[in-house]
Amino acid sequence: MNTMISFENARRLVIKNTRSGRVMSMKLSECLHHVLAENIVAIVDAPPFDQSAMDGFAFNVSSWDKNSPLLLTSVIQAGKKSAIKLKKHEAAKIFTGAPIPSGANCVVMKEKVLVKGNQVFILDVSTTVGLNIRRKAFHVKAGKVVLKKGDIISAGTIAFLASIGIAQVKVFAKPRIGIIVTGDELAVPGKKLKSGQVYECNSFGLIASLLNYGIIPDIVLYAKDDRKDVKRKLMECEKKSDIILFTGGVSVGDFDFVASTLDEHKVKMHFHKVKQKPGKPIYFGSKKDKVYFGLPGNPASVLTCFHVYVVDAIYAFMNKSKRELIPALSLNDYRKKPGMANFLKAKQDVHGVAILKDQESYKLNSFVDANVLLVMKEDESTISRDDKVEVIEIRN
Repeated sequence: MNTMISFENARRLVIKNTRSGRVMSMKLSECLHHVLAENIVAIVDAPPFDQSAMDGFAFNVSSWDKNSPLLLTSVIQAGKKSAIKLKKHEAAKIFTGAPIPSGANCVVMKEKVLVKGNQVFILDVSTTVGLNIRRKAFHVKAGKVVLKKGDIISAGTIAFLASIGIAQVKVFAKPRIGIIVTGDELAVPGKKLKSGQVYECNSFGLIASLLNYGIIPDIVLYAKDDRKDVKRKLMECEKKSDIILFTGGVSVGDFDFVASTLDEHKVKMHFHKVKQKPGKPIYFGSKKDKVYFGLPGNPASVLTCFHVYVVDAIYAFMNKSKRELIPALSLNDYRKKPGMANFLKAKQDVHGVAILKDQESYKLNSFVDANVLLVMKEDESTISRDDKVEVIEIRN
C-alpha cells in the first residue's frame, strides 16, 4: 500500500499498530507522567488517627458550661504518641496534626482562646462537637481502591501516594526511542559549513521535543546517503529502541534509502504518504513490537509530524488515552487549496488562536512562538476570524 491516506486514518493506524509497553515497578521519585498499570489499594487509613486540623486547644464541648474556664493539663505535640485522657473541664494545648486526646471532641483555634496561667477561657461560644478534627480514615480508608489502572501520574498523585505510605507502583514503561539522521549535506552546529552543507537541526528539535514528554533518546545516529550505511545504522538503533525515528531520506529521490531499507528488513509498511502539508511523504511501519517512522527532512515537517503522529505512538506505548483535537477560536483569516490537510503553526492564548507567518516546511521561525498546530482538514479551504477551529497541542 503506497497510496495517500487522510491524516485521520494515519493517526488511527499509528495507534492501532503501536503495542503498549512492558509493565515495570518504579519508585515514586521516578514515575512522574507514567500511566498506572495496576489499581492502587490504600494500605493505611488516612488520617491514621483522629487528629487536630490546627493549633489550638482540645476539650469536651459537651461538658463545657461556657461560663467557666477550663484547666490546662497537658500539651500534645505533632508526631508524639499521646496517652492523655482529658476529664471534664480540662483542656490540652494541641498542635496541627497531633492526635486528639481521649475525652476531647473538638479543637478551638488558639486565636479564640485566652490563657491565664493554667486557666483556658474559650472566647468562641459557637464551638461545636467535631470542630477542627480530622477523623480517622475520613480521607482514605485502608483496603479501598484509591487510584485505577490507566490513571496518569501527576505530581499531586505522587504526593498522595506518599501520604498513604506507598513507595513504588507498577506502571507502563516509556518507550525507548532512537533517532537516525540521514543526509550527506548536514553539518554539526558549531563547525564551519563547507560548500553545499547546511546545519543539522532535526535531531536537536526531536531531542528537545522528547524531553518535554520526559523521554531521553537512547541512541542518536547519523547515516550517510548510502544504502549500506542506512541499513547498518538501522540495525544498531533497533537493538536499543522501541520507536525508531528516521529524518530525511524518506521520499523517492535517488538517494532516499529509508523506505526501501525498511522494506528489505521486513518492516510492514502501514502508510508512506498522507494527504497533508507539510510532511506528505511521512512513512510509518511496524515489526513485532517495534514501530518505525520515516520523517521528512525539512525541519518544520519533522516537528509537525512529531507532534501529530509520534506523540500518538508514545501515548499508545504508555497506554495513555488517545489525544483528541482541541476546539478553539481563530483570530485571523487563512486560505488554502482543498484536497490536503494543513497543519498550521499557531499561537493560542485566552483570546483564541493566531496563525503565524512563515508556514513553509523549510522554515522554523514560526515554531519559535507556536504552541499549537491548527488543523485545516482536506475539504476546508477558508478560515475566517472567529471561526471555530481545532488544534493539536505543542508541548514546549
